Amino acid sequence: MSARPPAQILAPLSRVDRVAARSLRESERRRRTGERRRAGKADADAWAAQVAKLTEAHHVTFKRMDWAEIEAMGPVAPNVPRDAVSAAARRKLTAYRPSLADSLLGRERDRRRELTDKVIEAAKADAELYARAKAEADAHNRKLALAAEVRALNPDAIAGVLKVSGVGKALKDVVEAFSLRTEGGRLVAQVDLIEFDALPDQECKTGPAGTAWTELSVADRAQLQLNNACSVVLRAAVEVLQATSVEIVDVVARICRPGGLAETDFDVVMHVKVPAMALAKANLRKMEAPTVVSALAGRFDWTSTRGLAPISLDGLSVGRAAA
Repeated sequence: MSARPPAQILAPLSRVDRVAARSLRESERRRRTGERRRAGKADADAWAAQVAKLTEAHHVTFKRMDWAEIEAMGPVAPNVPRDAVSAAARRKLTAYRPSLADSLLGRERDRRRELTDKVIEAAKADAELYARAKAEADAHNRKLALAAEVRALNPDAIAGVLKVSGVGKALKDVVEAFSLRTEGGRLVAQVDLIEFDALPDQECKTGPAGTAWTELSVADRAQLQLNNACSVVLRAAVEVLQATSVEIVDVVARICRPGGLAETDFDVVMHVKVPAMALAKANLRKMEAPTVVSALAGRFDWTSTRGLAPISLDGLSVGRAAA
């Protein structure tokens, strides 16, 4: 394994953050125990959205970046002017001349106020449009600057492209950390899974008796853990393979042991070799993540009574987080 630390897309939790998060979860459980929780449709919808976020991260379309097109475009500037919307509104305000009726009926002040309000609204729209256009231009230029290093499979450059593409933001609520490294000529993506203790332990559903909160069984939480692990492993593979020219990526998933804090307290629980060809052929939006991982001969040890358990890695080392 390379002596260089992994390139971080999502940095791992610090000891302080991990301890604080566990304390908050325990406080929340005690609070729930001491009160009767009412549930409504909004709670059921929020629960369904949370589960979907945890288990459907892989529901994306696989499409590789066209680096030739990015380089052919060269550096770009925002494609909209700063006053794309407000220019017309300002012209109307400047050109306004009160009509005879406006003057006779005293409507000139109201009309000018109305036109001024439209200029203000248009200026706000301009700011939003320009901010989006600038962000897109900045993202393109950043990718362009990293293109050569991405071709050379520099993990830091690839991580930079993924961050620019919004991957960190997309995955921040469904994994703890996401990093890249090279090992033995292979590109290795590593995800640190959410602790079992941090997964939902209640569900909210609407049934014949109404909407209510109920405790999740160990088997249901174990299934949720497996679904989350498989989904984020596939999403990590999608993002890495879309950004690079490699045809296969190793994805390793780890999890922190209960009560653990240090890097040595992590166990590897999943290893999948994901080919780009398989992702290109699969309709990930309609497929269950564990089914896909199993079809790819992913290695994991899971039962419904205890969830994921440690596995050994053949030919790969466990990546270590940056100090």
